[in-house]
Amino acid sequence: MSKIVYLSPSTQERNIGYGNYGTEEKRMNEVADVVQKILVEHGITVYRNKPEWNLGQVVKDSNLKKPHLHFAIHSNAGGGRGAEIYAYSPGGEGEKAARLIYKEIEPLTPTGDRGVKYNPRFYELNSTNSPAVLVEIAFHDNKDDAEWIVKNIEVVGTALAKGVLKHFNVSYKESSVPQEQLTGGQTLYRVMAGSYGVRENAENQVKRLKKAGFDATIMIFNKE
Repeated sequence: MSKIVYLSPSTQERNIGYGNYGTEEKRMNEVADVVQKILVEHGITVYRNKPEWNLGQVVKDSNLKKPHLHFAIHSNAGGGRGAEIYAYSPGGEGEKAARLIYKEIEPLTPTGDRGVKYNPRFYELNSTNSPAVLVEIAFHDNKDDAEWIVKNIEVVGTALAKGVLKHFNVSYKESSVPQEQLTGGQTLYRVMAGSYGVRENAENQVKRLKKAGFDATIMIFNKE
């Protein structure tokens, strides 16, 4: 029987991030697109909320779908930096999933992170019938965090998906579709995970990416 995940990216269209971040709703749906694609490729059945729904509608739909995991995806605000993830309480499948997902995202962020936490007041944690977790990827009202999220949508989504797959004991596999089929023989575009003025910072980011399972290298670019 296929495992079922309910993805619940933020519906908070009024939460505006720094600079060109846009809305939390828009960016977290972009992240969820990546998570959904990878989970489906690995045989996971995925259901998802709708941006126009309120939390009551989201939780009602999740409870109807009866997933093995309800996964809320957010970015944070209010002063601070880094990722954190919430479960309802210590112990159980919710905390297990939270720790595995956090282990994937923590090495990638450009700053110290905030750990695994518990909050029985969060509606998506206390009103869902299934084990549930809520991740706050980073702070969209912080310049550096917001820019990092925008530049790393694919990286973040892949890390979150890997954590979910580990929770279900499913091995992550790179896409088996030939690259030429993915691109249609067209030009390939490399994805950058950041540019740094100090080599040590670049090397630290490469270490984080490799630790998380991504192929990474430093490419030197000299400004005119």
